[in-house]
Order: sequence, then structure tokens, then C-alpha cells
Amino acid sequence: MNKIVFVILQAALQMAGSTSLRLIKPNVVALEVSNLSSFAVLLHCGEQYGLEEIYWERNGESISQTGNLITVIIDGLHGGNFTCHRPNRDLLNYTLLLVHPVEFPKGVLIQSSDREFISCTARNYNGQFHCSWKWHQERIQRAVVYFTAIRNSSPINCTLDSDISGLTCIDTDYCQYSEESRSINLTMFIRNLYRLEEHHRTFLIRDIVKPDKVCITKIQDDVFEWHPPETWSFPCSFFPLSYEVKVVLNNHSCDYTGSRVEKNETNKTHYKVKFKKAYTFCVRAQDPLTKKVWGDWSHHQQRKHRHTSEK
Repeated sequence: MNKIVFVILQAALQMAGSTSLRLIKPNVVALEVSNLSSFAVLLHCGEQYGLEEIYWERNGESISQTGNLITVIIDGLHGGNFTCHRPNRDLLNYTLLLVHPVEFPKGVLIQSSDREFISCTARNYNGQFHCSWKWHQERIQRAVVYFTAIRNSSPINCTLDSDISGLTCIDTDYCQYSEESRSINLTMFIRNLYRLEEHHRTFLIRDIVKPDKVCITKIQDDVFEWHPPETWSFPCSFFPLSYEVKVVLNNHSCDYTGSRVEKNETNKTHYKVKFKKAYTFCVRAQDPLTKKVWGDWSHHQQRKHRHTSEK
């Protein structure tokens, strides 16, 4: 039934020249446009309902067109949810018609500092990763329409987070001890009202690995010791970590880059601070084989008479 609707819509839109129709998933169709003019779209309730008396609604409100085959006008980004009913209002079929302005700037998600709309990270090499995005604060009628992650033509199992701002995925075919040769391709369709956007990310697990915070386990005088994150892949001989150690004055954060900063990179898990005054000790981890992403800082505030730590 849904396939019939799509074919008829596509045939009608080919006449417009600057538009095309794309089936996103069953009952959801994207009208892809290069401008925001008005377009006539042909809707078909269903071949099996050809002899019935049929009424239509757009976004829950009755429209004047009746019959199995109707023409509706789509103005700009004003798509709609079109439903066809029997006279007693029994639902027969529906088509969610979204407008996808393909040559317009993205406007539903916020672009990050690295010019990406979707950010993906993995805590280790077990095949699980998480992708997240930020909605534009003015887009309050937003939704994720469809998403898929594929590697080597095989689908990857992904689950949408409850806040619809992220995906948690697990590649069950991924082997952490083998060389990763094929990328993961993530495709996501999101919408605000009836405006549709399409977003893509392509990556390898090794390029998005971001170790969790390290655990500072011992502080004696000015000597610090720590362990790799509990979530990191083992054995450490096969999955090594390097560490960035940073010591800043106590009133500065670990991201401080000004003067009087003690900074080192090491493969060891202990460090002796040379600072004489109160300071904040910071440490974070990175995969030294890829050198892609640093983990978040763990830190410990060392004062004259007392100390506090946050791991």
C-alpha cells in the first residue's frame, strides 16, 4: 500500500522539474526541493479502496478534497500528515509528507566547533559507540524520523536515546584485535515540524576512541598515581595509553594555557609535582597509536592544609 502511494507521488512530481520524491520509511515521504515555491502533489489512499467513499484530513483537520486520488498544494516548508478515512472516520491510510530543502543551510541541528553536526565517540574497542547532536533551541517541534548505521553492507544495531539527542550503537561483528579496514556510515533524518534534514557521519572506531577519565588512586605529598579507566580495553600491553599531565595554579581549570603551567606527556602512571604553591593536578588519557582524541581531565586540588579530588 505504501509503495503504491510513493510511485504515484513520484510520477506526479517529475512534471515539476525541480523536485523529487523520496521514500524515507513506510508512510513517510520527503519532497526534495531546490526552492520554496508551491508544488502540487498527487495523493492516493490505496488501490484496495477504489470503490469506497473517502474523505481526507490534513494535520487532523478536514480538507475539501474527497476520493481515492486527490491533489494537494505544498507551500514552502508546509508539509503535512495526510490521512484518508471512511465516512465514519475509520482510518484507511496515511502519508507523512515532509519538505527537504536540499540546497539550503542546515537549520535544525547546531554545528559544533569542528564543523560537524553529529559527534561520535567510543570509550574503548569493544565495538560500542555513541553519537550525539544538539538541537537548535528554537526548534521545539523536533523529532528523529529515521536513522541507520552500516558497515560493509551490514546494519549495526542502534538505539535512540530517550532525550532524542543521541544514539547508542554496538557493532557485534567488530573484532577489537583485528585491523579495522571499513568505515561505519551513519545516516540520520531529523525534522522540525515538516522540515526535513539529512545528516551523515563516516568514521572508524579507532578514530573516535576517547578514553574515560583516569582514576587517581594515590596522593602522597606531591606524588600522584593513577590507573587506566575501568572501561578501557585490556590487556594494556595490546591497548596502551599515554597520559597528559598538567599542573596549574589552584584558581585555574585544567584547560588553562597561560603562564606558570607544568605540563608533560608520559606513558607512566605516576608523577611528582614540582610546584611549591597550592595547585591543581590534572591528568587525562589518549590512545598513543592513533593520537586522535584526548579523554576528559581528572583533577585533584592540592592545598596547604587540606585537599579535595574529583575523578
